[in-house]
Formats: sequence, structure tokens, C-alpha cells
Amino acid sequence: MMAGMGTQRSLGSGFRALLGGSLVSNLGDGIRLAALPLLADSLTSSPFLVASVTAAQYLPWLVFAPAGGALVDRWNRRRTILVTQVWRGIVMGGLGALVWSSMVEIWVLCVVAFAITVGEILVDPSTVALVPTLVDDDQLDRANGRMSSVEIVTNDFAGGPVGTALFGFAPWLPFLFDGATYLGSVVLFGKLPRSASPAERRDGPARSLKREAGEGFRWLRRHRVLGPLTLGQIVYFFGVATSLSLLVVLVKGELDGSNSAFGIILAVAAAGAVLGTFAGPPLATRLGPRATLSGSVAAQALTLCLASAAPTLLALGALWFLNGIPAGTARPVSRSLQQRLTPNEMLGRVNVTTRIFTRGVIVFGALFAGVLATVGGVRVSFAFAGGTQFAAAAMMWAALGRLSLPKN
Repeated sequence: MMAGMGTQRSLGSGFRALLGGSLVSNLGDGIRLAALPLLADSLTSSPFLVASVTAAQYLPWLVFAPAGGALVDRWNRRRTILVTQVWRGIVMGGLGALVWSSMVEIWVLCVVAFAITVGEILVDPSTVALVPTLVDDDQLDRANGRMSSVEIVTNDFAGGPVGTALFGFAPWLPFLFDGATYLGSVVLFGKLPRSASPAERRDGPARSLKREAGEGFRWLRRHRVLGPLTLGQIVYFFGVATSLSLLVVLVKGELDGSNSAFGIILAVAAAGAVLGTFAGPPLATRLGPRATLSGSVAAQALTLCLASAAPTLLALGALWFLNGIPAGTARPVSRSLQQRLTPNEMLGRVNVTTRIFTRGVIVFGALFAGVLATVGGVRVSFAFAGGTQFAAAAMMWAALGRLSLPKN
């Protein structure tokens, strides 16, 4: 249905509540992600202990995520978000108090990092599953574009500079601020309509979380489109890790850049990604998700191949900006596709299962990049990343050839 002369229908008050709560919460996430490594580095000179904080942050995706996806589909999603945000706010406020009183230790950071990611596993898939209950099907791409742009701006663009600035002013301040954003988001998330979230499932015999989590994996593996598409995404994220993990080496080691130059290149990539999130929905409408997704990945592959031969920082910055645009373009289209093809009662488990694989492969991609760069040089790893993403684009093109959805 068209809304009239060039205008678009409102996404509704329920979606605005979800978007506003996500904006506030993700800003705190970005600030914490920048400040937590700085705090760890200030507490110990051991690289292993500093790295253990990052390991603790990703560990829940291996040990809790399958159960978390099942809980998202079992519990009322609105209530899950509200309760989780409250205890995340309390945890981060407690960390801020410990830092202020000089009583924090490295093991505390590991516990906090683990707990906050447990909350992320409950909140993020809940928001993904709520979007299709708040907007019409023909609005999904636009709604997911707004959600993706908020995530990129807060986590990648604004959160880092703000987090480092707050930490420099007072080490406890970014964590107290993060706790406040979690609690503040409750006000906005609380405006979500109760009818948009399914009630807890109480009928039928009791079922184990293990069985329900396994259903998400089996459903994804058997799906004629999303199963092969996920394999393509795994290859894609392997390429992402192979390049992104060594970007700092390319900037500082190969091109003699500074820390500021590295930060600027990350910022321009985030700016390109924000532009891409707005371009994705109209491109999917015009070209369809198959051409939009596989074309976006192929465009990223090309920029990575060119980046492997970048002669100057200016050239690399321009290429990284261009790389960000198709990366942002693909995000809302991919998310909308998963929402359209997955029954809502399964969406939490399917979304989490996909993330387990795409996040897990980042670890292996980063390690492989280190070995490849040691043997052949850092530029070889970028060329390899480009080739990997060309392969991913071909896999996505083949997978989406089975798609029977209309263009939008």
C-alpha cells in the first residue's frame, strides 16, 4: 500500500519505542566496549590477562547462547528486555562504584564482561524478534535500516570516542554512564505495546531448553534458503576477520600512520555504513534481496582487494569508507530476510544460532590472518580476505536463487 505522493507511512509508536530504547542502550554499549580494555590495561601488565577480558566477553556465545535463544522464544520478549536491562544497569553501576573506590580487580572485569554478554544474548534477539510484530511486512527493510543505523552510529561511531574521553576524565565514569543508559532505556522499552510480544508458553508438556535450542539449529540447517545463506555468511565473516583484525597493522606498520589515523579510518567506515543502511531498503525494493546482498558482498570484496595495494593512508581511508557503504547496505536486508522466512516463535533461536557461527568464525579468521601475515605479509591477508568475500558473494547468490519472495 502506498502512503501517498512520495510519503512513507509511519513505523508506529511501538517501533519508535523499540528504536529509542535501542539507541540509548547501544550508546552505553559502545562506551563500555571502548573503556573496558583501557581499564583492563590499567590494572595489569599481562597481555594474557587483558585478553582474558575479551575472551570472557565472547565466551557466553559458546556456553549460554543456545539456551538464551530458547529462552527468548519461551519468555515474554518485552518483559525479558525490561528485566535484563535493569540487572545489566545494576551490574555496570556496581562496576563503576568499584572503580571509583579502587577496589576493582581483573577477575571482576571478566565476570562483568561475561554477565553483560549474557544480557546481550537475551536482549538483542528479543529486539530482532519484536520488529516484525511492530511493523508491516512491507516496512521491514526500512525499520531494520533504522535499527542498523542506530547500532552503527552508537557502537562504532560515537561510543568509542565518548568512552575514551570519559575514561580519561575519570576511569569510573564510562561504566556509571553505561549503567545509566541501561536503566534509562527501560523507560523507552516500557512503552512497547504488551500485545506485540507473545505471552509465555504454558500449554503442553514441559520441554527442556536443550531440546528447544536444538530445534533452532535443526530448523536453520534444513531451511532451503537460510541454511545455505548462513554458510555464505560464515565465509563472509571469515573474510571480515581476516582483514579487520590486521587493519591496525596496515595503518601503522605499512603506511606509518598514527593512533589518530587508525581511529579516523574506523570512523569513516562507520559513516559509510550508516549511509549504506539507508540505501539498503530502496535497493532491495528495486533489485530484490538476492542482487542486493550478493552485490554488496562482492563490492566489499573488491574494496578489500584494492586496499591490499593502497599506497597511502588517504587511499586506504577512501577505500574503507567505500567498504562501509555495502556493509551497511547488507545489514538491514539480511535481517529482514531472516525475519520474513522464520516463524516468529522460532526467531530468537534462529537468530542466536546464526550469531553463534558468525561470531565464532571471527576467532578463527583472526588467528588465520595472523599466520598468513607472518608468512606472506599483511597485504596478502587483505587480498585473501577479498577473495574469500567474492566466494561468499557467489554462495549467497546461489542460496538466494531458491528464494520465492517478491522483491519487497
